[in-house]
Amino acid sequence: MLSKLVKTLRNALFPPSVACVSCGREAVLNERGMCPDCAAGTELFNDAPMIKDIDGYTAAYLYNDVSAKMVKRLKYNNAKYLAEPLARAIEIPKEWDIDAVAPIPLHYRRYSKRGYNQSELIAKSLCEAKGLNLDTKLVVRRRDTKQQTRLSDAGRKRNVKGAFLADESCRGLNVLLADDVRTTGATLSECAGALKAFGCAKVYAATVCCVDPNHRGGQFN
Repeated sequence: MLSKLVKTLRNALFPPSVACVSCGREAVLNERGMCPDCAAGTELFNDAPMIKDIDGYTAAYLYNDVSAKMVKRLKYNNAKYLAEPLARAIEIPKEWDIDAVAPIPLHYRRYSKRGYNQSELIAKSLCEAKGLNLDTKLVVRRRDTKQQTRLSDAGRKRNVKGAFLADESCRGLNVLLADDVRTTGATLSECAGALKAFGCAKVYAATVCCVDPNHRGGQFN
């Protein structure tokens, strides 16, 4: 009852049918919640190189100026209501047999500072939209890490090495990891490796945005 009330109040303050998920302006929106200008500036995800220990990957958008606004508003500007339309834009392949959805976890220090985990909000909305099961305990972050955005590709791998621990309840499950942006895939790979070390059957990954590998000199993983 409380969650429905919160959702009703949120929609009253930020009407999903009139406020663009990217620029926030009131306008006539498309099925993904975008105004015509932002819709024209988005690039839909098509394909990307595979990630180590990931059995399948998908995203809604390529990362560009328009899609960056969406995830940054969600991540840094407390626009938590954006998790729902962003998650709805992610298409999950029908052949993926998913037992549980696990968000990429935040360290408790960063969670306390921000007040929420944007990946968990995306995962929860994805589960509601696709009829999947959320499990926030399958993967935990056992040490804090530096912000990935300021690191080189090699630095990203070193930064997250050994940063995650999986719960033994993942054994035999097909798990979908959910996050906001894939850049090199280092974080997703490290989480997947932790899950498979405990006997997870398959690990898939879905993000709102994916950085175009052609813009990173081909060094994507």
